[in-house]
Amino acid sequence: MEFSKNKIEKWLPHSIGLLLFFILPVFVFDRNNDRAIYWMYSYYYQLLFMIVAFYVNYLVIVPRFFFSKRRIYFFAVIFLFAVLLLITSQYLYDILQLDSLRPEENRIGENTRPGGRFGFHPKLIDNFFLLILVLGFSSGMAIIQNLRKNEAKQKEIEKARVDSELAFLKNQISPHFFFNSLNNIYALIAVDGDKAQKAVEKLSVLMRYLIYDSNVKTVELRKEFEFTQNYIDLMMQRLTSKVKLEINIQQNLPELEIPPLIFIPFIENAFKHGISYRESSFVSVDLKTENGKVIFDCKNSVPKQAREPGKDGGLGIVNIKKRLNLIYGDTAQLTMNNVGSVFSVHLIIPLK
Repeated sequence: MEFSKNKIEKWLPHSIGLLLFFILPVFVFDRNNDRAIYWMYSYYYQLLFMIVAFYVNYLVIVPRFFFSKRRIYFFAVIFLFAVLLLITSQYLYDILQLDSLRPEENRIGENTRPGGRFGFHPKLIDNFFLLILVLGFSSGMAIIQNLRKNEAKQKEIEKARVDSELAFLKNQISPHFFFNSLNNIYALIAVDGDKAQKAVEKLSVLMRYLIYDSNVKTVELRKEFEFTQNYIDLMMQRLTSKVKLEINIQQNLPELEIPPLIFIPFIENAFKHGISYRESSFVSVDLKTENGKVIFDCKNSVPKQAREPGKDGGLGIVNIKKRLNLIYGDTAQLTMNNVGSVFSVHLIIPLK
């Protein structure tokens, strides 16, 4: 039977502790001394009951009563268990005649009991508080381990929720991206069939990245930047001379990774809402790394017919905001401004 890593981590301290308690008498007691032999047997006798007390409480009483919110029953059961353990240990002490191992010179006047009368054996009475301490320690250890287990389980649940939500949001980006790209190619077909054909080829490269390369938590920074550049190249094929483009994407990049499809929704938004065929328009994209961070700036003109104060983009922008929050929390800085005829995005994210 194979033990999992968690079980080994759980029971290894128990095994080491028990081993230390069992080998302690070998280094402490002199086996050639009658009195030492008696104390050694007495030590092992008490240790046996302490182990029974510890693990019955640890494995049975605490899980069954304390964890099930029956606290009153827990204290009642643990008290009755302690009393039963004391009575049992007394009778076994007499049956095993452990008192006979006591050196004769130490029996006279030392915690002796009248023959035939009921009474607890001296050592367990002397260590009654030790029994209470053992039961309290085992209860505390069981409770702490249960809290850690619940905390780890809660983290797993939260991680699964975040991973599931991220996957859902990323899956929304792909069809959204594909839909916008097809619209651009459809518009290009009526203008230039050759450019439309090249656009389809470019789209196939981009879709390969979306389907295969981006289906992971992080991708190489180089691949994400190349994908961004390829997407911009695809969008450029349908633009007219009235549209001014300013694209600065860093080429020499550090060998680090980044979550995929972070910048595309903003660039999609810029080309979709910032391009006009009736008036002059522009799109500006600046993407670089600096001091262990990725700095992304995207600006686009806002045509007169599309100017709506407070509007910050569509589904893609909403999704990317959620993704950034789930992945980076407060460590990512996103600023979007829609002022007059210019919509701008400034994003700073730390590199992992």
